[in-house]
Amino acid sequence: MKFFANFILTSLLGIIIIPEIYAAMAFGLTFTIGLRIFLDSNNSFVFREWALFLYAFNYLLSPAITYQLNSDLVNYGMKINSDAYFSLAIPGFLLFATGMYSIPNRLFIPEFKKVNQVTLMNESFLIRMTILGILLRVFLDVIPGELGFLFYSLSMIRFVGALSLFASNSKKYVWLTLIVLFIELFQGFRGGMYHDALMWVLFFALFSVYITKPGIRIKLIGTVSLMLLILFIQAVKVAYREEVWTGGRDANIETISSVGSSKANSESLIGEENLLSSLNRGNQAWIFASTVDRMDRYNDFQGLTNVNKYMEAALLPRFLAPNKIESGNSEIFNKFSGHVIKEGTSMGLGVFADGYIAYGTWGVYIFGYALGLIISLTFRIVEGWTKISPFYVLLILPILNYAVRPDCELQTTINHLSKSILIFGILVYFTKKRFSFDSWKTLKVGAV
Repeated sequence: MKFFANFILTSLLGIIIIPEIYAAMAFGLTFTIGLRIFLDSNNSFVFREWALFLYAFNYLLSPAITYQLNSDLVNYGMKINSDAYFSLAIPGFLLFATGMYSIPNRLFIPEFKKVNQVTLMNESFLIRMTILGILLRVFLDVIPGELGFLFYSLSMIRFVGALSLFASNSKKYVWLTLIVLFIELFQGFRGGMYHDALMWVLFFALFSVYITKPGIRIKLIGTVSLMLLILFIQAVKVAYREEVWTGGRDANIETISSVGSSKANSESLIGEENLLSSLNRGNQAWIFASTVDRMDRYNDFQGLTNVNKYMEAALLPRFLAPNKIESGNSEIFNKFSGHVIKEGTSMGLGVFADGYIAYGTWGVYIFGYALGLIISLTFRIVEGWTKISPFYVLLILPILNYAVRPDCELQTTINHLSKSILIFGILVYFTKKRFSFDSWKTLKVGAV
């Protein structure tokens, strides 16, 4: 009831700002979810709400703003009109949210007193695990392709270790968490690819709010700081890529520092150019709209053909499926999106576009609900692991850090989820004696 009251109020505010009913609803949904994150983050780990906010921002708020702008200001324009777009996006989003809440769980109100107890029992082990994860991250670039995902997944134990230690003693272990985040940011800046780094910074912010339970003023300062960080990264990204990718400069700390210092001013951060660039970057909807436009012209709907290719790529090893598509392959994107991108460019169709390619309007609704349901099922699987030990609640972050990103290819989402659940399920099996309370009781009894 409280959610709907806030939605109505923010939608009415949206009508004042954006005088179109669909755009106002998009504004209302996005800001209602954002308000819930802001107000409820002290009482629960709002991971699910954060995932919904990402989708709402990309598929609802960003296109709502884009439709109001002069076309000369928009790099990635919407190829269908506003009514046609939102009649697909709003129901698709609501069904995605419905799917995400379909399977009840208590995963996001974790028993951190018990988590902290288990952490303290394994303090030295978790420090070693975090250091191992850092080393794996540093040397990830030299790992062969077929083993890359395994080592990538294992490297993310650095976040599990660092965050669990931070939760048990924030003053003692904040340095370890900051080192892990700094390395992630540095690697992102050096490679000119910031998605993972930014996502983990935001995860840490949500996690730390739940642990430390700050007041409204601190949360406001933190929110503004995160917004400025996002704008700074967007400002640096374009300039840095020009310097390194086409300007011949080395990808090192010196280049990062010089580009960063040149962009650390109000004009670069909140100027029109950077704000529009940030809006374009957060508008996955333009790909969806372009796909709808292209499919309506050609009517070559694919059914489950593409999904079968995604499932084959995710579930079958290459020796059984030597011709399976690779992650990042642009063939399907180029064929159905109405755009052509070069190899190495990171763009994904997104779940709603894949749904429209399959079955048109109904595909958007079906795929939206199905993805939400799959994520909800993942929540339940991790909740089952927490019955072995509450410590395993932290595994939700490395498992779903890709899957909740709206710009992620459906193929990558399925691939990441299936393999991550397998890898971390094996880790749970081999570490359950260490992290379960029953095992520690048995050890104590044996020692007596």
